[in-house]
Amino acid sequence: MATILDAPSALGTYMLKGWVLTNRPCPNNGCKIPLLRSPAGQAPVVHLCVNCDGSSDAPRQLRVPLLAEEPQVDTSTSNSSTSHITRASTPATEVSEAEDDLPPFVETEAMRRRREQTDRASAEIGRRLLQGWTMLGDECPRDACYYVPLVRPPKAGSEQNPKKECVLCGSIYTTEKDWAGREQLVQVSAESSSGGAAPINQASPVQTSVKPPQQIARPDASWSISVVPSEQHSVGVASAPLRVSSPIIDTLDSSAKALQLALQTLTSRLTSLSANSTLADPASIATTADAISKVTQALSQVKQLQWSEAQAHTMT
Repeated sequence: MATILDAPSALGTYMLKGWVLTNRPCPNNGCKIPLLRSPAGQAPVVHLCVNCDGSSDAPRQLRVPLLAEEPQVDTSTSNSSTSHITRASTPATEVSEAEDDLPPFVETEAMRRRREQTDRASAEIGRRLLQGWTMLGDECPRDACYYVPLVRPPKAGSEQNPKKECVLCGSIYTTEKDWAGREQLVQVSAESSSGGAAPINQASPVQTSVKPPQQIARPDASWSISVVPSEQHSVGVASAPLRVSSPIIDTLDSSAKALQLALQTLTSRLTSLSANSTLADPASIATTADAISKVTQALSQVKQLQWSEAQAHTMT
């Protein structure tokens, strides 16, 4: 007679041969090992206890009324389970290597230039934020700047500096109101830096000499394009281009606002950490500066995606 310690190994051996493990314990006194039933198709159906009958030459049919009177439904169900266990496994699905071959990613010259500009803009914005500058929600209207956010110099005393600068092209802008009371970005030219400014307005039918010819107004929520009255009185009202809207653009707008709010919070935290030089924690300052750099880079990438989606919807 096998010992009870050998029961698990014996059960596994018989189950590999097709025997079915039942939920009925051995009826012998002191033995609670589950019984095994002979494989499907074998007649007569016998039950085996690996602890009590494992050493015998052939399994015997138990003389237990409960097992002898086992319902036929249970037998058919067990046979089905046995058939499921002994059935050969499904062969592995053949996967063609050609299906996994994806075309290699090829970086175009335009993509490379845009990535380099984004890296330069992110690094410069992060450096200026550490110097006390503030990143704004306005973007440089130049098409070559790819939605680079403008930054504002630190406050001169108690007054806020009205100038807004693009860290990529170096253009300086101010915000003025047009004849309809709407705010618009106005570029401060070198000749009129003392007071005059040249507005960037693509809605005007006549282009002035101080307007950069390569500037193309893009639809954006942070600044509006004014409509200057034309001398052609036959046209009653000149409508401004509508803002392109789509689920992707709306999601990008929400992401940009969240990143701007996070950047403002981090900037305020960095200012408070640097206010008292005696109590300043270099580790906290370094962690905050690193977070500002990452948020700035993420915001620049979101701005690029906004511009790309707007261009795609405009072309369609």
